[in-house]
Amino acid sequence: MKNRLVIAQFILITLLGSNLYGQENLEKLRERARQYEAIILAAANRYNVDPYLLWTIAYLESRFKAQATSYKERRPCAFGLMQFIPSTAQQYGLKNPYDPYEAVDAAAHYVKDLLKRFDGRVDLVLAAYNAGEGTVEAFRVGQRLVLKDGKVVNPNAIRTGGVPPYTETQSYIARAKLVYKTISNQQVFSLPMKSSEFDPELDPQNRRVESSFYLSDFAPGARIKASERKKGVRTLSLYPN
Repeated sequence: MKNRLVIAQFILITLLGSNLYGQENLEKLRERARQYEAIILAAANRYNVDPYLLWTIAYLESRFKAQATSYKERRPCAFGLMQFIPSTAQQYGLKNPYDPYEAVDAAAHYVKDLLKRFDGRVDLVLAAYNAGEGTVEAFRVGQRLVLKDGKVVNPNAIRTGGVPPYTETQSYIARAKLVYKTISNQQVFSLPMKSSEFDPELDPQNRRVESSFYLSDFAPGARIKASERKKGVRTLSLYPN
């Protein structure tokens, strides 16, 4: 089992590229992730979204650095563990994006709304988190979108099904797929699944954490649906269009 994890870690680093980790030690990243996994699981239960999807977004956005700040044109533009921009933070009542409890809760709520808006398509949820939901909508229906700053999105009104033809966004989705598959199927990064390991104070509604999650791989165009619950286990399935 140990050899399998080592191999899986090597594959993950090789495929994702050293630029995702920099010179950072993988174990340090895992230690940071563990600090927030109970919070992620609690928020996932509150909003009935996939905790592995939230984990993947947190990894891609900040590498689990709660104090992370991103810059665009030398100006701060996204903040905290889940990298909220001010307008989205305001929309979801997020007052302090550097507070991991608040940030993950807002992100789970946001992901739930994105899943509803985009009919459960995980690829469009990820695209929207990266490029903005308005951009995704413009490419989904094939329309020209003029932003408040005057920038024009999809000037030729092309229709792609939703994923913008942006290298960054397409790469974001591809990396998310690989990270998701690794943490869920290979279990390189395990989430605390048992209710005995769960701090009820992290969940204001005090919902019981299910004993396990069964998830399959997803591809662009995948959807998430909750299936039957048996013997106290919540089963989620990810399936292509």
